[in-house]
Amino acid sequence: MKTRLSRQFVLLLPLLAVFILFSCEKNLPPRIIKTEFAREPGIGNYNFNVRVEASDPELNKLTYQWSAAKGTFTGPTDQTDALWVAPATTVDDTYQLFITVSDGDAETMDTLVIPVAALRFAKLTGFALFTGCKVPVGGAIITLDGKTDTTELDGSFGFDGVRVGRQTITAQKPDFTVGTTKLMVVEGINNALVNLTSSKYTCKLSGKITGNMTHNPKPYYKVTILNADFTDSQLSFISSADGDYEISGIPLGLARLIVRDDVRARMETLVYLETEERVFNIAVPEPFRFTDSRDNKEYEAVRISSKIWMAQNLAFIPHVSPSFDQGGIWVYGYSGFDPAAAKATENYTKYGCLYDWTTATATTHGNGRDICPSGWHLPDDDEWKSLELALGMEAVELDSTGWRFTGDVGKKIKIETGWESDGNGSNSSSFSAIPAGYRYATGGFLGMGGFATFWTSTVYDKESSYRRYLYYNQNAIGRFNDFNTSGFSVRCVKDLN
Repeated sequence: MKTRLSRQFVLLLPLLAVFILFSCEKNLPPRIIKTEFAREPGIGNYNFNVRVEASDPELNKLTYQWSAAKGTFTGPTDQTDALWVAPATTVDDTYQLFITVSDGDAETMDTLVIPVAALRFAKLTGFALFTGCKVPVGGAIITLDGKTDTTELDGSFGFDGVRVGRQTITAQKPDFTVGTTKLMVVEGINNALVNLTSSKYTCKLSGKITGNMTHNPKPYYKVTILNADFTDSQLSFISSADGDYEISGIPLGLARLIVRDDVRARMETLVYLETEERVFNIAVPEPFRFTDSRDNKEYEAVRISSKIWMAQNLAFIPHVSPSFDQGGIWVYGYSGFDPAAAKATENYTKYGCLYDWTTATATTHGNGRDICPSGWHLPDDDEWKSLELALGMEAVELDSTGWRFTGDVGKKIKIETGWESDGNGSNSSSFSAIPAGYRYATGGFLGMGGFATFWTSTVYDKESSYRRYLYYNQNAIGRFNDFNTSGFSVRCVKDLN
């Protein structure tokens, strides 16, 4: 029996040795693999995400603890990641953060060194505007970086001593929605816009777009509210298949709108808004075609306000004169006597004819009145004024001589292409004025590509008559008198029924 127990003890000795060996082995501490940090966007870039990566040889569960002599932690400090906020400093500095990793029996510590830039300041100016356009909002309270300002009548505001970094501007005013703008403030002078709006101080404009000749709906026309500087605002709408449109959020007061098809501007008009909703139907100028029975030449015409105007230069040419003749009918650049040869030129096809005033007003051309086709006539000075008034010229400027600038009438009647030095117009009236040049009174042609001049039937004195003048670098329209022997373009107006 004794021999058997001894033998069993001998067999257990190796297992006992292994147990004692492992029981006496020392626990190994955790190993920190790496520590790192990243700046978070914010004022002064003072917020830092810090992170540690660690492992344990025995695969024990690890715990973490972040600490720092200066600055504060936002949120937990016992995770692998933490958010540390550096102290405000007026000089560049470095700070130490400490991470302790423990497996319950042993721990390891590491130091993370973070450079922090000095707090810097900047200036910021800006404007509070209605949403989608450049109409200012005065009297709004603007808040930025703990500071406040009140906008002027033009919507302007400004701050000094704004901390550099990512900021949020807030705009508030009674009966307006709160507006906010996020931006990165950098050293120096910053500029910003903040938008807010109000259902109480804006209007919903709606209506139908039709042609002013056929009265048919105009689908897929774009209606846009213009800013005070005549640029497009963000307030726009594309008409439905039935020609309906609706634009919300338009500031009350005088609004200027432009209507475009998929090719060009078709018209501009003004509407005064004083209620929260307004129905405003739009009749866009609609060209139509007619035939001059004298030579079977077709022309486009367009209704502008109450009158129908030719939308092309007259090209009736029963005879032609060389440029040195003191009266007659001319084609720019042609110097012969053959009407057929003159009609074969590119300038005739594109620009029509130039007429001296006596020829333009003579009663011997088939309608018993002047050079125009039957049922049409050469407009007088007052009829041009009616067109200018309809297109936005102020009444006090109608009788002025020289350039008249109100309403940008020149821009509205000049065609969109062909004018030199990018002097094209919007042609929102559909008048389609082209730079045909002119024949000056003493002979010779001038100004093709840059000038357009049109006769009126109104006499100024015994040697001159009134004309209208367009120039490539002007949005205005000129009212001048000139010698009757000059050669200008002609646009006819339809006789009233």
